[in-house]
Amino acid sequence: MKALRAEPDWHEAAQTLVDGCCLLAPAERVPWLEQLCRAIGDPLYPAFLRVLCLVGEHGEPLAQRAVAATLNDALASGRLPAGPQAAWGALAGASRRQGPIEFLCAAFLHPQGALPLSASAFDRTARALLGLMAQDREAHARYRARLDAAAADPLEGAWSRADRAALRALAAAWVPGAAPGVAVDAFLQAARAGSGGGWSGLSGFGALAPPGR
Repeated sequence: MKALRAEPDWHEAAQTLVDGCCLLAPAERVPWLEQLCRAIGDPLYPAFLRVLCLVGEHGEPLAQRAVAATLNDALASGRLPAGPQAAWGALAGASRRQGPIEFLCAAFLHPQGALPLSASAFDRTARALLGLMAQDREAHARYRARLDAAAADPLEGAWSRADRAALRALAAAWVPGAAPGVAVDAFLQAARAGSGGGWSGLSGFGALAPPGR
């Protein structure tokens, strides 16, 4: 199983992602992104999300738009890099593949890792990821529709009823021009309501939290 180095150079990894999305020919960017994620491997998919979040937090606008546009092309062609995650209520070993935003939400709602992801860490990570995706208008619209579809399908199997309510709240609040925090707050409020009001912060993949500069 692949593992991260003891002290990964996250900023170098983010620069590599930006360089590929900015410098490669448009037709080469999605295949390159797929190859990059295959090289990382499923166990380190959260590390890929961390790099995306770092670009969302600290990238220059041009770099953010290039990465978001590449993600939009991947969405449009059905080739968005996705990570394996157990479906809600699934038998041991059963899993589905989730794109970046769904993966983060599911990791928060149904933690399976050993490292904690507090509500504040989820808030910061989700804001960075949503903000990055919103840099491209088409990517924003496509991903909102994707979340809406997941929330509207009770037979899809990856989400509980409460999960789907939280996704629906996220998609409804993630409108063009709105700050990402509005959508994240809506998701957290719905998640809290779905837990019966006793929710006080769930745990999940702490490695997802973007590093500071």
